[in-house]
Amino acid sequence: MRRYQCQPADERRLSISLHRPGWPSSRRQLPCQVPWRALTLHLCEVAEQDEPALLRAYAMLGEQSRYLRFMRMLAEPTAEQLAWFTRYPRERQLALLLKTPEGEVIAHAQSVRRRCPERAEFACVVADAWQGQGLGRALLLTLALLAREQGVEEWVAEVLSENRPMLTLLRGLGLPLSCVTGGATQVVRLDLTALDPWRSATKGE
Repeated sequence: MRRYQCQPADERRLSISLHRPGWPSSRRQLPCQVPWRALTLHLCEVAEQDEPALLRAYAMLGEQSRYLRFMRMLAEPTAEQLAWFTRYPRERQLALLLKTPEGEVIAHAQSVRRRCPERAEFACVVADAWQGQGLGRALLLTLALLAREQGVEEWVAEVLSENRPMLTLLRGLGLPLSCVTGGATQVVRLDLTALDPWRSATKGE
């Protein structure tokens, strides 16, 4: 049976998660260096020259991680998918890469507007060795801020019900969330307008 669940904004959690000195809140601030524990990571928007590094990153993902990301068994992204990841219309899509100081891609996130300019689909994947450290949360909230800057009000994603780590991550962002459950997949919606008070406060600083 399909069920509809709602979760209100967690302003305290959201405020803590957004307080990340050095992380960008605008597309104009990319590319940049961001602090992460004892490292300094490189954050940038995906470009065509990133295709080889992005392909290597997806090839190194475990079989389960690829399955959860693409919702089917896939050895690696197809040429068409890779082109969509890197050669996209900038006015309708945002895609971010996190790289190590050596240039290894460790996380990839996308926000794609299709028919409705106020709504976008989103996705995120983190390299197996870097999962469980909070990188997905940091990257998704950064992408959310940039998407909101472009006028996106709502994010939508279809997530496999067995993808518990991603569902837990999305519920832990602190953004207002609604979710249709009860099947093999769950449709998750996030209200990005909840970021507006934080964006207004940073503009006034």
